[in-house]
Amino acid sequence: MTPEERMGTVAGLDNGIQSRFMVGAEQRGWLENDLASYAAETPVIVFSHSPLYKYYERSNFWTEDADEVQAILGRFQNVSVIHGHTHQLLTNSIGNIDFHGMLSTAWPWPYAPEGLPEMTIQMNRPDPFSPTDGCGDGQVAVHADGLVDKVYGLWNRNPITVTSEYVRSSGKQARPVKANLVSY
Repeated sequence: MTPEERMGTVAGLDNGIQSRFMVGAEQRGWLENDLASYAAETPVIVFSHSPLYKYYERSNFWTEDADEVQAILGRFQNVSVIHGHTHQLLTNSIGNIDFHGMLSTAWPWPYAPEGLPEMTIQMNRPDPFSPTDGCGDGQVAVHADGLVDKVYGLWNRNPITVTSEYVRSSGKQARPVKANLVSY
């Protein structure tokens, strides 16, 4: 892809040209059947490109049938969903399902102007003159109960750790340290 073609594709994520994310009936059926034999106490971890909740539709940070997917996962006591696409530090809980967004190794997306999940520890606004600011990688430490601690390895900042204790306490305990650089 040329740089122009790539930017056209990326721009399509914001302007309605790209289709909305949807798991679809076939994949929801597969998920429900695959999980049918497991007890409600079984920890479940799901990896997804798109967030399996409705964060911000205008930026396509949204899965159309997220409510139906959450209903399938809702019978389990501990569910962790690790997702990409948003290129952001995101933390969200809906019922017993915890959602963790991943950073990008290519470019950061700005946070949505509305609807940011309450427990999100925001990284400071990236430096627009630094091509790697706001980018990074991550690690997920999985506990025996299926809950996770998420380490965001921002390349030019101190890492930020979001623990399962923070998430399960609805942000009341073990609050992560904020990023160490000023915002632009």
